[in-house]
Amino acid sequence: MPRLVDHDQRRAELGEAAIRVILREGLAGVTVRGVAAEAGWSTGSLRHYFRNQHELQAYVVQATTDTLRRRVLPRAQRPRTQGSVVEQIASIVEEMLPLDDERREEYALWSAVVEWERQHPPEGGSVAWNDQRALHRQCIAALRGYEPVREPSQAMLPHPDAQVELWAALLHTFVDGLASQIMNTPGQVSAGTAAQLLRSLLEAVPRGPLDDESGRDRP
Repeated sequence: MPRLVDHDQRRAELGEAAIRVILREGLAGVTVRGVAAEAGWSTGSLRHYFRNQHELQAYVVQATTDTLRRRVLPRAQRPRTQGSVVEQIASIVEEMLPLDDERREEYALWSAVVEWERQHPPEGGSVAWNDQRALHRQCIAALRGYEPVREPSQAMLPHPDAQVELWAALLHTFVDGLASQIMNTPGQVSAGTAAQLLRSLLEAVPRGPLDDESGRDRP
């Protein structure tokens, strides 16, 4: 009797093998031959699932994006009740900064996704960029005193408060630059310095009337 093959499981195993290759060699290392060797397969077996390198990389980028969402979002969305509002928001944003081994690994994976999107621009714009902007938008909205949106898709849409959009863009740009410095010039920006800079930026966000820390009117 022929053995039944769980094709979804095998594709998942290939995705995990490809992620290990990305962490060693970047997206360029994700070749049919390279992933097959990492997974312990023959190239012929791998081609049963992917006809060429483009199909393989497209699948791997999606698997990588899904992996990052599973890892980062639960940490960013866990309840936070300790400290000031700025401190609570800073602890969320720090999940996007490569401040330890786990987050440095995640940064490398995000970089691979961005590289793929640069080579093959998605129809709806960069998935990685949209995911990150949505998180920053939610953080700034919380600082402005707004309740979090219930539907994740809502966070992808521009906020009706122009100040939220402005400061979400500033925060997004700041975090990208700070993450790049931490990764590319190690030793120049310590974790403590990064934390202080982040909190200084968040303190500068103008508050709305729903925030107990400010009595200023919302524009």
